[in-house]
Amino acid sequence: MCILFTIWSGNILKRGSFLLIFLALVISCASAVAVIENDVRLTNTTNANHPAWSPDGTRIVYAADQAIWIMNSDGSGKKKLYDGMAWDGEPEFNGDGTKIYFASESKKAFSARYISVHVMNEDGSEGVKLTETADSKAPSLSPDGSRLVYTSRVSGNYDIWTMSPNGSDSVRLTDATGDDISPSWSPDGKNIVYSSMGDIFTIGVNAARPVQLTSDTYDNVEPDYSPDGKLIAYASNIGGDYDLWILNADGSSHTRITSDSSSERAPAWSPDGERIAYVSNRDGEYDIWVMDLGSGSIELEEIEGAGSTGEEERIIDNEYILKLRAYATEKPREFIGMVLLVSFAFVALIVGSFLRKIS
Repeated sequence: MCILFTIWSGNILKRGSFLLIFLALVISCASAVAVIENDVRLTNTTNANHPAWSPDGTRIVYAADQAIWIMNSDGSGKKKLYDGMAWDGEPEFNGDGTKIYFASESKKAFSARYISVHVMNEDGSEGVKLTETADSKAPSLSPDGSRLVYTSRVSGNYDIWTMSPNGSDSVRLTDATGDDISPSWSPDGKNIVYSSMGDIFTIGVNAARPVQLTSDTYDNVEPDYSPDGKLIAYASNIGGDYDLWILNADGSSHTRITSDSSSERAPAWSPDGERIAYVSNRDGEYDIWVMDLGSGSIELEEIEGAGSTGEEERIIDNEYILKLRAYATEKPREFIGMVLLVSFAFVALIVGSFLRKIS
């Protein structure tokens, strides 16, 4: 339906009726917002980022104040695990919750600083550096524990790499012209989702080419697979500030799940698939929040022409349409008022034209 309205209104544009185009597009292309049953702030700190759940869902590891912290999933029991006195971030648990992989800024004698991948016990002890020399970060262990995915610019720009959990046997998976960042494993360990040049991609661990899931002019970043592998949560600035969105794993449907004037980023699914931890600056500083989606509350909007390369896909991804959809979602009352105003103006225009012809 959205395609039909777009093509139709595009034809009318040639006749100069912008009002009807606006009315048709906003009515046909507005997207729904998922129902959030509960939304709780867990931290009260500065620069919190990258929450990650323990496998049993009882703890959350995160970065704050350039250090690695851990807390219970209700926000109690906060404890600093690691502080390298520089930048530390992007922590992730391993499969049984006994170890934490993370990135940390390092420095060798007579050389510049660089970011490297580290691993430590879940209590912060026995830290080991796994990469050297070039910036490498965003580590994530595969579900079976056999490979560690990360992003590194050892070959120039950031690409997606995998290696053994001990840091050996590194293999490059992507080689794009831009930076490939924020990799995350699918639950079956067959695919990796990541962000590149503002869009979401997936690539199989043995695939030759990635698959593009989003294609627009906005910044779509920080994707994370749901525990069943059917959905991908990510952050996008379609509405201006960053909000959280959910996308079908095949790219066919999506919906916005936050709609605030603040920025919400770094979504992470809980192991039961009913909660998402994320960061938000709605209270001023970036803190860790957890939303409860419940079960069966997410309804995704179908993306017409998803996966095609024809004219329909190009029209659907028009940035003006996306802005209208975001406006309708963020401010429904203003949107309804605008629709009524435009409708009245259009009817008045038609009636006036008719009266002039018969007079």
